[in-house]
Amino acid sequence: MDLTQEQIKKLSKNLSKIETTEPKLVDDLNWILKYVELLNEVDTTWVPQTVSVVESENILRDDEEKVKSVTPQELLACSKQKVVANQIAISNIMK
Repeated sequence: MDLTQEQIKKLSKNLSKIETTEPKLVDDLNWILKYVELLNEVDTTWVPQTVSVVESENILRDDEEKVKSVTPQELLACSKQKVVANQIAISNIMK
C-alpha cells in the first residue's frame, strides 16, 4: 500500500503539522507502511495476547495492619484542645 503525494498532504493537513514539501517524506512514509504490512503477515496465532511487553509481578504490597484499632475516645484523648461532647472544641471564628 503506497501513499500518493496527495494522500500525504491530506494526512498532514488533517492529522499533523508535517511539512509536505520535503520529497523524502513520501519515501519514508511508504517504507513505514511497507514495514507495517510485513508485520501484519507474521503468524501470531500461538502468541498469547499481552498487555505489556515488560514482565512484572504484582508490585503492590498486601495490606497489613501494623497499628491496632483505635477508638474515637483514644484519639480525642491525644488532643491538646478542649474536648466537648466528644468533639474537639475550637475558638469561635464567626464573630
